[in-house]
Amino acid sequence: MPELPEVETVKNTLHELVHGKTISDVKIIREKNVENNPEEFKNALIGATITHFERVGKFIIFHFDKDIVLISHLRMEGKYFLKSKNDKIGKHDLVVFYFSDDTCLMYNDTRRFGMLKVASIFNYKNEPPLSNVGPDPFMMSDASRLEKAFKNKSIAIKTALLDQSIMSGLGNIYVDEVLFATAIHPETPAKLIKRQQLEWILKESKRILGEACNAGGTTIKSYHPKEGVSGNFQYALKVYGKKDKPCPRCGHLMRKIFVNGRGTTFCPKCQKNIDLPYVVGVTGPIGSGKSEACKYLESLGFLYLSADKIVHDLYKDKKVQDGIRKIIPELKIKNDDIDREFLKNYLLDNPNKKRRLEKYVHSKVEEVFAKTIKSTPKSKSIVLEVPLLFESRIDDYCDDTLFIDISDKKQIENLIDRKEDIKKALKLNQNFNYQENKKKATYVIKNDKNIAHLNKELSAIFSYK
Repeated sequence: MPELPEVETVKNTLHELVHGKTISDVKIIREKNVENNPEEFKNALIGATITHFERVGKFIIFHFDKDIVLISHLRMEGKYFLKSKNDKIGKHDLVVFYFSDDTCLMYNDTRRFGMLKVASIFNYKNEPPLSNVGPDPFMMSDASRLEKAFKNKSIAIKTALLDQSIMSGLGNIYVDEVLFATAIHPETPAKLIKRQQLEWILKESKRILGEACNAGGTTIKSYHPKEGVSGNFQYALKVYGKKDKPCPRCGHLMRKIFVNGRGTTFCPKCQKNIDLPYVVGVTGPIGSGKSEACKYLESLGFLYLSADKIVHDLYKDKKVQDGIRKIIPELKIKNDDIDREFLKNYLLDNPNKKRRLEKYVHSKVEEVFAKTIKSTPKSKSIVLEVPLLFESRIDDYCDDTLFIDISDKKQIENLIDRKEDIKKALKLNQNFNYQENKKKATYVIKNDKNIAHLNKELSAIFSYK
């Protein structure tokens, strides 16, 4: 949907194209897009000369030499095209304004969601739809209005900023950009945003919208500021449309989620949700002592969540079994559970299927983790044990990450103690990117001694959490 910069650009372009023109006739092809009685709409506009244009939020206001205005909202894909009066009316042209100089302005709308309304110059801002439109950022000297509106709102800050009755002009694209600029997680409850942060939001809203206006807006999919021209701000976007691209601030891969049904891109490392508990993710090669580390943190009061335990439970779920069977048609079920020995041997012989299975299972494990993290009180810390923490991108949910390092000799000893088939265990773990994961971790602990030493190392880092 065109947002404030795009609407501002359309407004300015319309001024260039039709300022001073007099309407000689109006043809309404689709009456549902006109909020007035069709005949009253036409009669009010015929003979009126356009004097200037105004923008209110995302609405374009045509001003005339008569005591009327024309209010227009482009919604998803509304556009205006200036053509000759003899040009053929297109499939998506919904209203045509004919001018006395033999040109015409066509309102074109593929999705047909746009609206047009004639109103009196004397009260057009005091009645719907404009009476429901809040001031845009450029009209606000400080964030007091935002503070008052958000103080009791538990909804996500992204949803709150999209509410045009509070502050107009920010849509999906620019809210993502503003929240990234202010390092605020889009799901953070609006009531938790401090006054200082709200001032920062307002400041960045003005800066980003101002730069976008100067650049002619942003060309996204079907929106173009005017025929043959692209909005250059598309090249300055930091986060919108950048899913899985490196964050320009920290290099971490961007993530896309849905907030109240709206696609939302953000950096999970730079933008933390302050309403969630502290989370540490624990990883390391097989047999390194991850479980022992997590059990100690559990003794310190952490809620312990194990990816292996979650996978164990998921394998008993018939829907998950059906999902895995799409990857591995030969899958065997024993006592309503997946035959683990069959699966282990199958994956050893089919590395491509192993990668596909991991991707599927990781998404299911992530759903469980995300749900648990969001339902856990902020006062409770959480430890996640995830063997492929970084590969699965579950580290996105972590405030810190811990890598349990171990020598080859000690690893073999631990696997022997666990009565593991060493050759199979190491082969199944070969996808683990040892050096890269170690480099990514916040903390690294070498676990080549006894449990007491491991616990002492852990206590030095996490006892205050």
